[in-house]
Amino acid sequence: MKKKLPINFKLVSLKLYLCSLMGRHKEFDYEQKLDIALELFWTQGYHVTSITDLENHMGMNRSSIYPTYGDKKALLFKCLTKYLKSKVLGYEGILAGKQSDAIENLRRIFRLAVDQSINEGRTCLAVKMAFEIALTDEDIRRLLASGEKKIEGIYFEILKAGQQQGSMKGDFDTKVTADFFACSSSAMFKNYALNKNRKAVYDMIETLINMVKT
Repeated sequence: MKKKLPINFKLVSLKLYLCSLMGRHKEFDYEQKLDIALELFWTQGYHVTSITDLENHMGMNRSSIYPTYGDKKALLFKCLTKYLKSKVLGYEGILAGKQSDAIENLRRIFRLAVDQSINEGRTCLAVKMAFEIALTDEDIRRLLASGEKKIEGIYFEILKAGQQQGSMKGDFDTKVTADFFACSSSAMFKNYALNKNRKAVYDMIETLINMVKT
């Protein structure tokens, strides 16, 4: 005969089951709410965005935001971490692709960097935060610098491959050139924002490529 479970045991089991469902729901909402905060920081900027703004847009009160995401700076840190990871993955996809021609990969990564900003109609979030807060906040500066180093590393790999393939000159400083190329997309987007001429930006990309091309 099947042993009957005590009522209290059933109640405890039900509570645990409901808590597990709530936990999964919270985990699902976590990324969604983080995306909302990211968009708000990107649109308004860090200093203009208040906790009240975050409460209203995220649909959470601060008593829920703080234990889940931390204070406003901690929330920005999490948003930037997610954004940088996504950006780096996009660049890494070029290295992982079937295209082995370093010149073409360099062209693709340049265009990817610029086209992202052109299509979104705004500058990169990392660049925006670099000018707004990284100059005065060491934690944010280190986070952005770490993301930039990863992107510079991808440019470096492409340049080294080009030198090995013989399609790029062998006498330029690969590290310095990679660093320069990684930050050049901001200047090109600035040009597009002022002139609205994508072809001119693509011509600039070809000029940069010709600097290292054999």
